[in-house]
Amino acid sequence: MNKNKLTIRNIGPLKNVVVNIAKYNVFIGPQSSGKSCILKIASFCKWVEKRIELSQSPDKYLNDDVFWKRLVDFHKLNGFINDNFLIKYESQHMEFSMSGYTSDIQYDFKWDSGHKWTYLRPKIAYIPAERNIVAVIPNWFAVTFSNENNTLNYLSDWENARSFFSQKNHLEILNLGMSYYYDEINRRDSVRIDNDKVLLFSNVSSGLQSVVPLCGMIEYLVLYAQAQERRHGVEMKNELEYLENLLYREKFPYLGEGELVIRSEKLSSDSSELRGKPFDDYETAMEFNRILNNYAKTQYTSLYLEEPEENLFPSTQYALVKWMAEWINLVDDNQIWIATHSPYILSSFNNLIQAAESDNQAIETIVGRKSVVPFENINVYSVSDGTVKEIKDHELRLISQNDLDAVSDMISSDFSNLISL
Repeated sequence: MNKNKLTIRNIGPLKNVVVNIAKYNVFIGPQSSGKSCILKIASFCKWVEKRIELSQSPDKYLNDDVFWKRLVDFHKLNGFINDNFLIKYESQHMEFSMSGYTSDIQYDFKWDSGHKWTYLRPKIAYIPAERNIVAVIPNWFAVTFSNENNTLNYLSDWENARSFFSQKNHLEILNLGMSYYYDEINRRDSVRIDNDKVLLFSNVSSGLQSVVPLCGMIEYLVLYAQAQERRHGVEMKNELEYLENLLYREKFPYLGEGELVIRSEKLSSDSSELRGKPFDDYETAMEFNRILNNYAKTQYTSLYLEEPEENLFPSTQYALVKWMAEWINLVDDNQIWIATHSPYILSSFNNLIQAAESDNQAIETIVGRKSVVPFENINVYSVSDGTVKEIKDHELRLISQNDLDAVSDMISSDFSNLISL
């Protein structure tokens, strides 16, 4: 039985959706079919799982206040919650659901006791279609919203990300011969073209304005964000201290036998006040540290990406998919959810799936060995009429060519009818 599953019923245009969660989760369909709605709910559920794990309390996050503020308001889903709705999330750590009516929401929760204390802390990031806001709106960092939402959260993430791309550390933009950097002193974003000409980010093409923050966010979140020491606030320090004590009581009870060992590693630069504890042996102390660090420090990235193809030529879409796959593959537990209108995105993934099937050395020169996507690591769904259909061909071990060609076939059919007139 798959322990990583998301079920959605009667929310927005989605009537009955069941998604098996993989490393790569790709959704294609017409506008307003519910693709982004799936991503928003998946992102919310991942966040709820994280908060429950860190607090060890489902009651704090499975309630009406969190539902309306962190799902409906944060992800701009006002008016989407219909009668007899259901959100059910199943992972190897827990299972929870929210269901019923807007006036009477029911919550259910169950731990998976077999995987207690195996959690790895993710960085969760939603990258919306309107990501070019950081290029087209002057002083976007001063934009205010009536309430916190995923766009504001994206702006905050981008503010952190762009500071890492300085004049000494450019962000190379795919294979386009262009790079981005941020001048922190003058608060100016620039794009260098062919190592010669420099343009303001606000003056470059719409394609660059879409792809620069996308690439910058992914590279920062996968590489730089995990390398940084976390700065915990008072609430997080208290949360970690509670976790430390609970973990010690449940999994590492001191038996009073053998040499006493005091934990010496710090969880972060701000956690030295956490009390050391006695252990029966050094190996036990180190195992305690390892588990607690999995909760205290970011271990992987979970990305939710709308329309990666935005304003990009098909060959650039292909280059982007290969580049994204290389970064997502960098850490085993990294995960990405993609909502797209573009069959070129799916065709690009098909190439990477096919590449994973071969041991031929030529793979390195064609797509790059680091970009391959094993068939088992990707789930691809067509979204329409309120539901989803998996479009993987398990016999050929590829994305179904029939589904990829469906729109082209419709256009070709009309052309044949026209030419026969």
